[in-house]
Amino acid sequence: MSQGTLKILFIDEKQMTSDLEKAGYRKVGAHIIQATNFAQAKDLVRKDTVDVIVINYDYKDIDALGICEAFKRQDETSAIPIIFTSVQALPKRVAQRIPGPDLFIETPVPREYFIEQIRNLLAEKIRGTERVEHEGSVSFEYKNKTYECSIQDMSKSGLLVTTDLLIEPGTKVSLSFSLPGYKKPIKVEGEVVRHIAADSRRETKAGIGIRFDEFNGDSLKRLEKYIAKSQNDDPKLVYYL
Repeated sequence: MSQGTLKILFIDEKQMTSDLEKAGYRKVGAHIIQATNFAQAKDLVRKDTVDVIVINYDYKDIDALGICEAFKRQDETSAIPIIFTSVQALPKRVAQRIPGPDLFIETPVPREYFIEQIRNLLAEKIRGTERVEHEGSVSFEYKNKTYECSIQDMSKSGLLVTTDLLIEPGTKVSLSFSLPGYKKPIKVEGEVVRHIAADSRRETKAGIGIRFDEFNGDSLKRLEKYIAKSQNDDPKLVYYL
């Protein structure tokens, strides 16, 4: 997934012809390409790279589940996330289908919310990396104040921080934290990508997920060495930012 514009393939009977509608998607960081059937969609994916495929489940002239399965079972397209949209709630036959869509969005929803859900899904898909628990803390500035928060766990891609702060996804933050055995702190530019709500039943603490974007100096090398060493003693876990 690119950090800038999202390229989204819509499979829908409705063609986006309005310049105003296209401009609305560009404003929230999305470039739209469209198909009205599976053959057109396959051709477009073969010619161009897309970040996600969005299929209108209510479009009666296509078999949304069949198209989804066809893309999922082809090596060239199996990694592309697929989203179903519908004016109805999640149907049982969709929920139980394997392979099925990666996300189901009940419409209508504001365009900004729709794009935010896509970005969250893509962040989860590409951030599956080994993670380790870390008992230290991280400091960063937010709205001209410096905060120091406990780190729940981290990977070479990002970290999970314990905090009640409601920082908007997409917010850029400069991070600094220490690692055992290293005198120099790790310094990295990051981006808030998700909120984690507290859940006492699952012993989940409130927090935020932060993705690492740009490391200062040799910070990345030191972090990678620490992660690799710590993983020798930790179970292999999948961490989604």
